[in-house]
Amino acid sequence: MRKQTEHVKQLKKMYIKEDDRIKGEGYWEKFPLFWFTLFLSFRCTRRCTYCYTFEQVSDGSTLEMNDNTFARLLEWIPEVWKVNNVKVNVIGFLGGEPLLNTKRIKKVMDSIYKNTDGMQGYIYTNGDLVDSVNWDDLEDIQWITTSISNTSIEETARRMKIIGERSNVIGQTVEATMDDFNLERLLDITRFGLENGYRLRYQKDCYRGLDAEYHARLLKRYHELLDLLESYIIKGYDVHTTFLLDTLIPLWAHEASPYPCGKRNAVIFPDGSVGACIRNHSTKFGTIFDKDPLSIIQCEKFHYDISMPDIPDECRACEFRTTCQGGCPHDKLLMTGSRAGKSINCDIHKEIIPRLRYLDELQNRRKDHQ
Repeated sequence: MRKQTEHVKQLKKMYIKEDDRIKGEGYWEKFPLFWFTLFLSFRCTRRCTYCYTFEQVSDGSTLEMNDNTFARLLEWIPEVWKVNNVKVNVIGFLGGEPLLNTKRIKKVMDSIYKNTDGMQGYIYTNGDLVDSVNWDDLEDIQWITTSISNTSIEETARRMKIIGERSNVIGQTVEATMDDFNLERLLDITRFGLENGYRLRYQKDCYRGLDAEYHARLLKRYHELLDLLESYIIKGYDVHTTFLLDTLIPLWAHEASPYPCGKRNAVIFPDGSVGACIRNHSTKFGTIFDKDPLSIIQCEKFHYDISMPDIPDECRACEFRTTCQGGCPHDKLLMTGSRAGKSINCDIHKEIIPRLRYLDELQNRRKDHQ
């Protein structure tokens, strides 16, 4: 393990410091309520068919943030932090492949360390460059998610082992989008993750959301996955359900939505424009050069919130409303052209959310008896 950095020490102080900034309640005190999601570049080592970036980036899109825009970004992030009044913020590096330019990641983290109380930092990578990357540039990153894509499990294991040995991360996640290939090997990926102490995150292929045959296979595999997770909990393994399936937070019991979409999620693209959704790259509300930075990320269209007026009364009365929150608005917009109505995954949610909650209860009971 590499040495603990000054930034990590600062972050620990931030967690315990008492101030008037907004934070989560109880169990969720360290849960980030404001998200900075940075697409510094759309360049990548791959071109996955389910990638929402490549599905939306046109030939005329800016692929790389220029020096002037990047310099402004280093000023803009602390400016937003000062006015957002949120205690725990997180900054994420997506793409494209963020490991193609780690120097910029370091500069962002250095600016945060210097000008804020500190933020959690995470990277979402395909892992292709772990052998050649400069790990000193990434010393302040706490979390790394590795997309398994179509990489073999054995090669993914090797890559994640390198990350564990050369980085300062306190947690790693293996992520898989459920295309046909990964849907087939879902249980093998799960065994690999659990037996090596990694978190798991699975996402459906959002472009196949209304494909009935895919939908049925996905639900069947999710049930097989949950059966497997239950067996591992009984054996004594830790299973984390937050963000396990898409963006669901099954343990969230507060009526207020935990999802920052359209409210507390500043999504920055390579041209300096600002959006509210990491998967929708066409809807933008301004740029980092505009005044009043918080106003340009407020967009009701993407509010992932059961209180929105176009959510049916049936959803408001549902016992799973605090987790589902009426479903992802982006998915509804993509598949139906409207954000109104129930989640396009309503049937899946009604079957898997109670099972996810049961897994949490089972795990808590096991820990109580240890």
